[in-house]
Amino acid sequence: MEPGLTARAWVARWWEGGGGVPGALLSSALAPAELLFRGGVAARNLVYDRGWLRVERAPVPVVSVGNVGVGGAGKTPVAAWIAARLLERGRLPAVALRGYGADEVQVHRELNPEIPVFAAARRIEAARAAAEAGRDCVVLDDGFQHRALGRDLDVVLVSVEGWTDRRRLLPRGPWREGADALRRAGVIVATRKSADAERAAAVARELRGLAPEVPVGEAWIAPDGLAPLGAAPAAPPPASGDAVLAVAALADPRPFAANLRQRGFAVELAAFPDHHPFDAAQAASLRARAGARPIVMTHKDAVKLRPLFPDATSAWVLRQSVRVTSGEDTLLRALDVALERGAE
Repeated sequence: MEPGLTARAWVARWWEGGGGVPGALLSSALAPAELLFRGGVAARNLVYDRGWLRVERAPVPVVSVGNVGVGGAGKTPVAAWIAARLLERGRLPAVALRGYGADEVQVHRELNPEIPVFAAARRIEAARAAAEAGRDCVVLDDGFQHRALGRDLDVVLVSVEGWTDRRRLLPRGPWREGADALRRAGVIVATRKSADAERAAAVARELRGLAPEVPVGEAWIAPDGLAPLGAAPAAPPPASGDAVLAVAALADPRPFAANLRQRGFAVELAAFPDHHPFDAAQAASLRARAGARPIVMTHKDAVKLRPLFPDATSAWVLRQSVRVTSGEDTLLRALDVALERGAE
């Protein structure tokens, strides 16, 4: 295994067709499990499509942001971007999510301090709490497969970096549903982090072929500079050519490391499982591992590591901004129509 990569990152490569002979053997062994998972997903969708399972409606319009894969598509920054656009358009949005990763709740609060966040194991309870608090619409972070809650628009993200011809479902691949699920979307957005615009456009063309009735846009979740982890930096920010220790607890840390390398940094990656709960001992270990090098982390990890790092530590956060490079007008129109329909 490549230094700095977790077992989860190796799995991501295996899902893409890597892993050599062990990967091929594992893929064969898990074929029956994939068939069982595919059958279970199909059966669940069927009972919702036929109306045999109840769909609960929130008191206010709901816009869901989700994906068909496992992590890495940018749901949290895109959901925050949509919530901010709704606020600009005179609405009173809230963000709702399951809240199994407390990091995502805090990230939303920091990205949009004026937009409240509601977390509950049952998303309908989070949406109802938002309505009771006077909010007039809800943006649901990671809701595409949560069909028990009715929504007025499904914005489905597809990671450009994670897109391959091997559309295998869990556990043999990263897909939660087959490609036909994209046809349930109201809008599809191909999101890229480290991939180039040409690759994003190629993926968007494939998505239009898979779901010809659904509008497809493109968005770049762009690196947007380094911010100090603490209230005040203890040293100047790292410059191009510097060596840094990159800390990431993500489903796939490779785009994060690639973003830093594209900015000219020499990167050693310290990868952890997605939603990893850091403790003081691990924070001290990271400081020791970094030595004189600056530490650079994701916003998602910063909200967990900030209390564990002294002010004197040279630690930085790679900020991101969502730039919708194609289809922004279509997406905004879909939001307006959904909220009008949801208010009827």
